[in-house]
Amino acid sequence: MENIAQPQTVDASTIDFVRMRQERRARLRAAMHTSGLDAVVLLGPSNHNYVGIGRAFADAARVHHETVTVVFRADGDIHVWTPFPEAVNDVDGAQVHREIPLEYDVGVDALARAIREIVPGATRIGFDELTSPMLGLLPAALPGVEIVDAGIAIGPARLCKTRDEIECMRGAQRINELAMYDVEAALRPGVRQNELSAILFRRAFELGVTWSCIDPIWNITPPARALGTRTTNGDVGFPLASNDRFIREGDLVLPDTGLVWNGYHSDFGKTWICSVDPKPSPALRDCYRRWCDVIATAYAAIKPGRSCGDIARDVAAVEADYRLQQFYLAHGAGCDSAEPPFIGSELGPEYEDTVELVPGMTFVLEPVIWVDGVGGYRSEEVVGVTEDGYERLSTYGYTPFE
Repeated sequence: MENIAQPQTVDASTIDFVRMRQERRARLRAAMHTSGLDAVVLLGPSNHNYVGIGRAFADAARVHHETVTVVFRADGDIHVWTPFPEAVNDVDGAQVHREIPLEYDVGVDALARAIREIVPGATRIGFDELTSPMLGLLPAALPGVEIVDAGIAIGPARLCKTRDEIECMRGAQRINELAMYDVEAALRPGVRQNELSAILFRRAFELGVTWSCIDPIWNITPPARALGTRTTNGDVGFPLASNDRFIREGDLVLPDTGLVWNGYHSDFGKTWICSVDPKPSPALRDCYRRWCDVIATAYAAIKPGRSCGDIARDVAAVEADYRLQQFYLAHGAGCDSAEPPFIGSELGPEYEDTVELVPGMTFVLEPVIWVDGVGGYRSEEVVGVTEDGYERLSTYGYTPFE
């Protein structure tokens, strides 16, 4: 695989954020009409982001006790209850309210009153999450209203990305990769895992990243399953938490990082060797070669009109064992780091054959080639489905294997 030149900047000038919010809301309205929803009530942060409502990530402690609630009507009207009014976009100030405590009965009563006022006559409302008090009190507080999963609308709306959304994903991935160049340069015997995390965060926040969606993973992977962490499925232990452990000469390191920029997630995964002169063994190089065959097959299989199951079968014809047991060939990405659709997962071909690829879908391809007693190769590649195939949103190379 070719080594693509390192990008130098993160350019947001091509993204129209107002247009992006308008198009996302229009997609959600269309999906709500299709599914017969009068409104959706959104508590999940990624769904908030989708309709243009943010939160103050700079103070992580506030996330746990100050809630954001959004009521989005089928006509596009929005009401927001939030402690972060500065993070609300394109909503009339009169419809931005003080937060309500949905972990308590009084908060659920307040939400039910608001719904009756905002969506009078509603018969079907979707909720993306329910607290215990909501689960117990809402049916009686909203008589005549069918309470359903908001995923029947928010899922289809988020499945395909607009051009602005894809450019946000490209920007998030670029920041992640730029920061990882600094990390890879620091990967030498004696460095600690948490030192690599510090290098990643310092550079990423210099470049304007919003937040990190996962703790950085610097997985030190043994060459054989029996030498590693015991797992419930008996497969390779990945991912494992990082701490202040030293990384030593010859360690096989599988990094995995996820950074968010303007609400969109990146996903970075590679296979590195910690050494003053990293040189893969012939057996490890063979794992990499087989991985290249798998990823090339996956790229060739990505075309509108084909199903997720088709791609999994094409890859399986080249390499039957292309993933770890707890993972999949590919997962979607966008406002969450892993979201539908899925390819080569435990959902099985019967389900995956029902999902047809269309332009605007985005995937993280993450096959793994593992040979017990040798080790293996893993890399994550972010792609978007186009009118005639795919485009790569990842640009990082494959050192020290290329």
